[in-house]
Amino acid sequence: MNRSRVNWVDGLLFLMSTVWAVNFTVVKIALHDFSPLSFNALRFLIASLTLALLFRMRRETWAVESEDLGSLIALGILANTIYQVAFIEGLARSRASTAALILATTPMVVALLGAVRGQERVTGRMALGIGLSFLGIILIVSGDWSRLRAPRAFLEVDGPSRETAFGDLLLLVATVCWSFYTIEVKRHVYRYGALKSTLLTMISGTIPLVLLALPVLREQSWATIRPRAWMALFFSALGAIVFCFIAWNYGLKRLGSTRTAIYSNMSPAIALLVAWLGLNERPSLEQLSGAAVILLGIFLARTRGEESELTIS
Repeated sequence: MNRSRVNWVDGLLFLMSTVWAVNFTVVKIALHDFSPLSFNALRFLIASLTLALLFRMRRETWAVESEDLGSLIALGILANTIYQVAFIEGLARSRASTAALILATTPMVVALLGAVRGQERVTGRMALGIGLSFLGIILIVSGDWSRLRAPRAFLEVDGPSRETAFGDLLLLVATVCWSFYTIEVKRHVYRYGALKSTLLTMISGTIPLVLLALPVLREQSWATIRPRAWMALFFSALGAIVFCFIAWNYGLKRLGSTRTAIYSNMSPAIALLVAWLGLNERPSLEQLSGAAVILLGIFLARTRGEESELTIS
């Protein structure tokens, strides 16, 4: 790969990480008016229709190999149904800045899963980076979980604190789901391209997501939704889903799983700043310490060398 192509892809992924960072605050703003499931169902409907239009404009074929169809459907449900429910419900209960920092550990989970599956050789430097990243998670969520260490404490904790801790747990589940998707979708992206792979997995996940949200959509108070919430919906659908999903899958094809996943970790610092300015979420000492530890772990992982890059399975 020539140098100009690498720089162009790097720039694309940097823009992707910026959009995702802003999206945490944008979604929190939208959830003042939308219920979490109705918001997610609508933004994925918009995103799926947009991707289908782009796909039709390129006049590509829908055909896929029979052995790949089941895998694409399963990945779509994992990344666009299970992940999205865990993400949106977790974000609704947690802080935007905390959510960004928890999801920032995706590269570490990708590398760890790759090592377990025998797809990646983890060096001592990489192992240290993984360990530091998970230590960073512990520091970040320690404030939310500090009162939940014992069963009796959990029973006595107030509603908001328990909700926040549950939100953190859902975000951890979302991180694992997205990491599995990142590893498994790579071979489909090589075979079918970023746009087609994104569209097929998105349609597969959007259908059950909308079905799951039907009762909530019927109960949604549409008259009370403000213009800024509608703007947030379209930004999240077109920016954080359509653009970012295509950019992510394109990065998987050009740079590989681990190097692409690393770019998601450029989001936390931006997300912390945007959440502070937009939602008045002042970062706590635990968050700042956890962010520093995670970024150190990312630095160690990022400079580990090309020999441990994930291979195509």
